[in-house]
Amino acid sequence: MDPGGGNELFDDAFDGLFHTAYRAAYRVLGSREDAEDVAMEALARASSRWASLRHQPAGWVTTVSVNLALDRWRRRRRAPLPEPARPGDPVDGRRIDLVRALARLPHRQRETIVMRYFADLTEVETAAAMGVSVGTVKQHAARGMAALRLDLDGPVDTEAVG
Repeated sequence: MDPGGGNELFDDAFDGLFHTAYRAAYRVLGSREDAEDVAMEALARASSRWASLRHQPAGWVTTVSVNLALDRWRRRRRAPLPEPARPGDPVDGRRIDLVRALARLPHRQRETIVMRYFADLTEVETAAAMGVSVGTVKQHAARGMAALRLDLDGPVDTEAVG
């Protein structure tokens, strides 16, 4: 038992952090089972670092879960598919396009886009989690969205992949 009450604080925050991590991972992967695995891994990592995350754990957990989801997606992409992809499945096609476009963004822009639009954190929460100013968050978000629009050749609809 942690004499500082750290375990109790983590337990209290677990459900909300799991939901945040799951939502971000699901939007990248499109699989409930994979998103649950990624969310659990992100929370396991958060648990071991809880003392340093107490003030802004949601941003950290979101970043870790998205990075884990992107890693999982990349590994899968390299592995042979067990069955051919179904042509004409627009949701899967849009998800693949968005994941690829996100992977091409610079790290800070990707981190900002995911926190703001996938994890639904406010600009202030995102800035605190990233350790930057709100203006920097706005700048990264604007540049990241512009790059995604160019890459995807149209408006970015993050709800279409969630």
